[in-house]
Amino acid sequence: MSAKLVVLLLSLALVLGCAAQLPREEVPELYWPLPPEKPRIKFVDLIIGSIDVTGVRSGKFKQLLFGEEPEVGFLKPSFVAARDRVLYITDIGRVHVYDFKRKEYRAIGGRLLTPTGIAVGPNSVLYVADSSRRALYIISPEGKFTEIKGFATPGGVALDEKRGRVLVCDTKKHQVVVLDTRGRRLFSIGRRGRGPGQFNFPYDVAVDKEGRIYVVDSGNFRVQILAPNGQPIRAFGTVGMVPGTFARPKGIALDSQGHIYVVDAAFGNFQIFDRLGRVYLAVGTNGLAPGQFQLPAGIAIDERDRIYVVDQMNRRIQVFQYLRHQ
Repeated sequence: MSAKLVVLLLSLALVLGCAAQLPREEVPELYWPLPPEKPRIKFVDLIIGSIDVTGVRSGKFKQLLFGEEPEVGFLKPSFVAARDRVLYITDIGRVHVYDFKRKEYRAIGGRLLTPTGIAVGPNSVLYVADSSRRALYIISPEGKFTEIKGFATPGGVALDEKRGRVLVCDTKKHQVVVLDTRGRRLFSIGRRGRGPGQFNFPYDVAVDKEGRIYVVDSGNFRVQILAPNGQPIRAFGTVGMVPGTFARPKGIALDSQGHIYVVDAAFGNFQIFDRLGRVYLAVGTNGLAPGQFQLPAGIAIDERDRIYVVDQMNRRIQVFQYLRHQ
């Protein structure tokens, strides 16, 4: 081995050792609402690429020394699902999988072209809509794809585990399609219109523990709440520029206490409503900094009340915590 090569390897080892000891960039202390009000939402972190789950040793220095593949980032992330410390993000041509338990990153591609809505069930079974394929895919943990056709433009997806149902917003058909977990169609809800139980380009859907269905009726600038059989219960929201109204509503999710979170791409925030649709907090503004968004889209809340928001044009996921015990 030449002297130059020895020096190079020693230098790389020194740099690697120093890099492994570098402290992580400090997370800013951001809370909503502002003091003196009691904080309810805390900013936790940003996720920008695969290194956020695998750690610094899987970054650029390891690539240089061992010729590994570069860090994987986002192109145009869309929707997100979270379960048991595993995060799933749909993106152009793939689903990013961040397994924070095992500190592993992987991607699911295969048949996917433009995956949109996503839900994760028991045993890590995935339900992924693809707007270009006009299909819903059921993806087993082993990577087997089952294709369910018959959609126009499938968007948001939700799983009702208790009733064994999968709900899919078929945006251009202006309806919500209800299937069983094997993909067999049970019934559809809605048609185009402005009345109760009617939709105008529904974007996303969520389900609570009682089976109530929450639909972002984006073209009508509202959220509709439906019974498990699809009968309308109530709606809230209207077009506007103040809290409690919507300009471009997108993703929807529920926390453990039944609060309703609705992302608005135009406002650059997510708003939080109670069960009756009364707004009590808005989080975020348009911008580049933590707690700011550029065209946010999907949202998911896990069993720990961690909130994951797709910050689409900033190509990242922002992570927040609902402070339910404070």
